[in-house]
Amino acid sequence: MTSRGSFRGAMQRLAALIYPARKWWSGLDLSHQFTIATSVIVIVGMLIIGRWVTTRITDGVIQSAAADAVLYTDSFINPLIQELATGSSLSAENQTALDTLLQPQSAGQPIVGFIIWQGDTIIHSNRREMIGRVFPPSNSRQRAWSGHVTSGYGRLDDPEHDPSGGSSTPILEIYAPVRQMGSGRIIALAETYRVIPKLTDELTEARIGSWLVIVAITLHMLALQFVIVREGSRTIEQQRRALNNQISDLSTLLRENERLRRRAATANRSVSELNERFLHRIAADLHDGPVQLVATAILRLDALGDAVADADQAIVDETRNEIAILHETLREAMDEIRNLSAGLAPPEIEKLSLAAMLESLARRHERRTGTPVRCALDILPDQVPFAIKACLYRFAQEGLNNAFRHGNGVDQAITADFDGDCLEISVLDAGPGFQRQAPATENGGRGLLGLRHRIESLGGTLDIGARAEGGTHLAARFQVSQSRIEMEAAGV
Repeated sequence: MTSRGSFRGAMQRLAALIYPARKWWSGLDLSHQFTIATSVIVIVGMLIIGRWVTTRITDGVIQSAAADAVLYTDSFINPLIQELATGSSLSAENQTALDTLLQPQSAGQPIVGFIIWQGDTIIHSNRREMIGRVFPPSNSRQRAWSGHVTSGYGRLDDPEHDPSGGSSTPILEIYAPVRQMGSGRIIALAETYRVIPKLTDELTEARIGSWLVIVAITLHMLALQFVIVREGSRTIEQQRRALNNQISDLSTLLRENERLRRRAATANRSVSELNERFLHRIAADLHDGPVQLVATAILRLDALGDAVADADQAIVDETRNEIAILHETLREAMDEIRNLSAGLAPPEIEKLSLAAMLESLARRHERRTGTPVRCALDILPDQVPFAIKACLYRFAQEGLNNAFRHGNGVDQAITADFDGDCLEISVLDAGPGFQRQAPATENGGRGLLGLRHRIESLGGTLDIGARAEGGTHLAARFQVSQSRIEMEAAGV
């Protein structure tokens, strides 16, 4: 439990540290995020490269310094220890020669110690107490036994690596393989410890120089990156401002187009409503004017027929015959005027609600065609623009006429649905199906093509399709929500 609680506390503390950093990072724009991220990557990469380069330079300087010692070993030490090819010890004469040869004044370099190895055993050393001691294998000796010259530079403080007796200065340690003359077989290792005063300065100078080059390259890269990112950021910002201006202009145009579209829709509805009311007035004028005059003429003709009843029979017959002809002509004219008046503006449009108007239209179609019409009307809105109301009357009338004409009046129906925003009126039948290739401008130009134009001019849509169970489905849809009616009435 304690470890789990400690882990949870550590995670909470870590989250408390990460959250401000994430918040700060998310508050930066893209150019600053890119600059910071790439700068971190470049700096880390340059640190790694600098570390690798200085390491390689250090190794190169050390190997160069060790090359002189290897040359000295091959030239002077190898001949004195060739007897180790056949034995495990050096003669006293060769030991004395080695001691003399490896003195600083003899080697020409400040040698602080040397060891002659055979396997892991020290055969000879400048420290007598080390002779004969056995040490565990080391990586440097194993690499030297495989034929490579190995070297190291630093402070050595263990008994094996400090035969000088505890020097506090950096020492160059060199393992050089000693080969048997004639065969090239490695018979011993010559390990020397040298103090090279200038080596430390050379290494420091090489490291400083390499780091200066790395830092200079890094600074130039960061400066170039900063310039590129700044220019790119300026370009992006300019493009962003230009795009925002274009979006603002486009939004203004869209709002203006929408306002004009609504005004055009309102104008279309107003024109349609004025047209319907104009036709209604013409119909009323025809009914109240010419129809009444024709009816009066018919009555006067009837009275004239009664007045000549006592005249000569031949004159009476001729007069009555002329009166009958005029009577029939006037009655036909009155019927045509009435039909024309009814076709121009049905009286149901203004007097009845939308639902009652559709119901009345269905009943009139039943009386005229002798075919039943089923009505399934939803609760319809009370406020419907006059132009839409008249258009729906024409739509239902045309749909029932087509259902009777093309669908043989089978299973005729009028349905109405209203969801509070969209009003849909449908006319259905179960006949053989309506042929779209049929003339669309019959009945004085009030065919489906003209009906589609009328519906779309008022902002509605007309769908014509086949029913799954057979027959035809006509649907007219309008947006008639109260808020939209008020907006259009206000010209918004």
